[in-house]
Amino acid sequence: MPLPLPLPDTWAVVVNWNGAHLLGACLDALARQSHPVTVVVVDNGSTDDSEKVVTRRPGVHWCAVGENLGFARGSNVGIRRALDAGARFVALVNTDVVVEPDWIERLVAGAEAHPEAGIFGGLLLFADDPGRVNSTGLVMDAVGRVRDRDFGVELARLAREDGPTLGVTGGAVLLRADTLRRVGLLDPAYFAYYEDADLCARARRAGIGCRYVAAARARHGFGSTIGAGSPRQRYLLARNHLRFVATHLPLWKAVPVVAALVLLRLGVMAPRELVLGRTALARSHVRGALDGASLSARPLLERLAALWPRASPRD
Repeated sequence: MPLPLPLPDTWAVVVNWNGAHLLGACLDALARQSHPVTVVVVDNGSTDDSEKVVTRRPGVHWCAVGENLGFARGSNVGIRRALDAGARFVALVNTDVVVEPDWIERLVAGAEAHPEAGIFGGLLLFADDPGRVNSTGLVMDAVGRVRDRDFGVELARLAREDGPTLGVTGGAVLLRADTLRRVGLLDPAYFAYYEDADLCARARRAGIGCRYVAAARARHGFGSTIGAGSPRQRYLLARNHLRFVATHLPLWKAVPVVAALVLLRLGVMAPRELVLGRTALARSHVRGALDGASLSARPLLERLAALWPRASPRD
């Protein structure tokens, strides 16, 4: 029997949860890539027809984990398979993202031209309005909120050239395998949201840059998975923002910001939603504040403890 042909050294990981209505377009776009790519779908316990969508595309690997691990842990399952297979690059692509045929080729070219960087993203447009920008990278404000750069800008007015960026959205990103081996995979504690910003922050701390490649284009069905503005999304954003602040803002700033954000959500934002009759959103602020405070405690305590090195034992 002849030996099987080696798999391409670039992998694309698609994390899916009941996304049968989105998977077809996403996978077809990856199948049209000008750069060879191995595609794996990590399924987080879907109960719809997702598996049928994948089995109709025999070149796609199906990896069912049987439960909803979230985006971060689900991505890590696919990333580990890619790393074990010797991948040089791993792309993460949301089910609601459709990439252009040269998307991976453009990003790999950017990676080859800039060995100092390890995380690469392109121009992400809104699927329902491709004349507007969804993201050209990530930006962060004074209290650690991470948002998409150039969000909502008209494409005709965009004047963003290739170059370094603070971070790249995890919905459409190319990761250098060596970067993942050096700084680690996505932090599963985030479940979904802010895990991309956390990875980029850890890479920057290790001296590894993130870059924007304008020619690599994709379209994003914004809010198609969890739902833009839904109570679930608000909860995850609130909770994970606190963990991100506790982990990555300067310690002198992280402690008061975490405390202030918890009080703001409990004392202002949740009551305001109750007054407006939006009980579910009020509950998401309360849960996000309390769970976020709990999730932030460990990184804050570890950072505080590091300020006082343990005394060496006496002779």
